Amino acid sequence: MTDSTRVHSRTAMGIPRWDARTMGWPRPRPLLVVVALLVGALFPLIAPDRSWVSAATLAMITLTLAQSWNLVLGYGGVWNFGQLGFYALGAYSAALITIYLPVPAWASLVIAGCVSGGIALLLSIPVLRLRGIYVSLLTFGFAEVVRLLIVADQSGVTGGSYGLSGFQGFGFTGDGALRLNYWVACAVAVVTTLIVLVLVRSPLGNGMIAMRDNPALASARGIGQKTYQMLVFAISGFLAGVAGALYANVFTVASPTLMGLSPMTLVVTMLVVGGLGTVVGPIIGTLLLSFVQMQLQDLPEVRLAALGIVLLVVVLTMPRGLMPFVSGLWAKPEAWMDEDDEDDEDDEVADEGDLRAATSVHRTEVVGP
Repeated sequence: MTDSTRVHSRTAMGIPRWDARTMGWPRPRPLLVVVALLVGALFPLIAPDRSWVSAATLAMITLTLAQSWNLVLGYGGVWNFGQLGFYALGAYSAALITIYLPVPAWASLVIAGCVSGGIALLLSIPVLRLRGIYVSLLTFGFAEVVRLLIVADQSGVTGGSYGLSGFQGFGFTGDGALRLNYWVACAVAVVTTLIVLVLVRSPLGNGMIAMRDNPALASARGIGQKTYQMLVFAISGFLAGVAGALYANVFTVASPTLMGLSPMTLVVTMLVVGGLGTVVGPIIGTLLLSFVQMQLQDLPEVRLAALGIVLLVVVLTMPRGLMPFVSGLWAKPEAWMDEDDEDDEDDEVADEGDLRAATSVHRTEVVGP
């Protein structure tokens, strides 16, 4: 088929039809990803004021934490409520490293992540011996122990109930400091999301999902439950530690309030609203609820009520979160483009058949009587 024939593919009625594939129209999902990345990168330049950039920076840090929690809770099926403990450990580790060691703030992200990941690996040994509500109680108790140890410290290492503040952090100065902090937080959130995406599509992710959905069948196929869940626990703890270290370096503060009931409720709500066990779900939930928080920042009572209403509506109407609804929206244009491609293939087959028939007739005329 020639290019002109492909561009002006004809329907059964003989009416020219523009070919989406030939015209170079991108698929909806890659296009959506590119647009989202562009908007995310340009947001500090188009934000109404500095408060929006600061709120967006916090949203990117929260997204990193939410993705780490989604990995162990949504994909691993482990009801871990100690994630904020790893988050706080990462924040305090980064703060102490910055204060006492000649280590760049960038390196403190990795070191703090390793500290949280190592502790998460150790915690997974007793946690994974338990089932159901006992896992939730033990992990919640771990986070509470971490908080109490930080608050009870009288030596000044953790700053007690006041926490640590005033350290250098990333050290950005000037008018562009806020934007640079946002871009760093955005980059870390994107990398974290990519890590989760690669993990869930790897053999580790397949085994993890199999253990979550049908432990008996997965064990019968030789998938080691504890091995997979320990690895997921450690990776999740590492990412949570990186999120905490990022918070400490951006806002130059590490305090016990990082482990409060309010932030835990907020992140869990983001996961449930967006959709547990999906990579895009935490992004949707984080952006939506961060926007609600931003709009109601001067009305704390109304803000909490609004979060509760959003959670209630989503749970009652869309138990799997907003992700299935969003998937349905972009499935329609993709289905249209797939149908268009199938029509093009049919046109190509028909044209090839016509060409063969014409060639056959021509040969018959040449060699005929």
